[in-house]
Amino acid sequence: SAESLIKETISVLFASAVLLVTRMKITTNNNEKSEVDLNEVDPMENSYCSQRVKSKDKEVHLETSESLISRDGGKVSTSTLDCMTLLSYHEAPSYLQFNPYILSGYRGYLSTKMCFESMFWMTNETINIWSHVFGWMLFLGLTLYDLLLLNIHASFTDKFIVGMLLACFQVCMVMSSLYHIFSCRSEHTFNYFLSFDLLGIALSMLGIYMTGVYYAYWCNKTWQTFYLTTVCAFFVIAMILQLPWLQVDDNVKMLIFVMWAAYGVVPTAHWTVMMGGLENPIVSLLLPRVVMMYLIIGLAFFIYITRIP
Repeated sequence: SAESLIKETISVLFASAVLLVTRMKITTNNNEKSEVDLNEVDPMENSYCSQRVKSKDKEVHLETSESLISRDGGKVSTSTLDCMTLLSYHEAPSYLQFNPYILSGYRGYLSTKMCFESMFWMTNETINIWSHVFGWMLFLGLTLYDLLLLNIHASFTDKFIVGMLLACFQVCMVMSSLYHIFSCRSEHTFNYFLSFDLLGIALSMLGIYMTGVYYAYWCNKTWQTFYLTTVCAFFVIAMILQLPWLQVDDNVKMLIFVMWAAYGVVPTAHWTVMMGGLENPIVSLLLPRVVMMYLIIGLAFFIYITRIP
């Protein structure tokens, strides 16, 4: 029934939130317990621009503006630089050097305030940040517009399903924006917000599948329940694999996301056959749009794995 579907969806979202919070707490505890290393100083504990830390045989460049206090006797000397100075690929923090095709425009270590200010700089993250900010604004407007229209003739279940889809898209845009804004704050912060970014992507996929299956199998509750259950199962598995103590390889995590995306072809093909194929006007209207969505997703994934800017 519609009520049980809503309860199931809320339960899945709550479970995923618990898993994410658990992961963040563990990551934070591990970060607090770790010892300070001159080669891996977390700029979150300092102010921010540039200084040079000299130890016995190594010279380490850090993006901070106040003197660091070495716990192992390393000599510290400070030379402040302009925080807005952008770095090349080889000058950027090592954890940001994951795309060798992007040669410049990197931010150094920045404070929280400077991270927000960097939204208005011209860096290699500017388009990433603002495309998601404007995307959030767009989906917020669509949410208000659609829900106001749905108040005229739609049931609570219909409003919930459409509202959930648009809410998932908004969460995805916000989380991705935060990830791109704070990626330069520190490696810990980078990994912290990367978890949010992945959760946002997973939520958007869940929203697409839930709404698609719900309306495609409106008249067949058995298949509707089956596909909704399997889609939610994929989502839960993808979230569980993010737990740090499992130490799951990144390639395995990516494989699960790819399998989840590819799985959407199954209920789509099944629905097409059940509706009588392309001769059905509803199929001929909606199927090309679904195919276009998968083409866009495939192109985005190709760009991601090939590291093409």
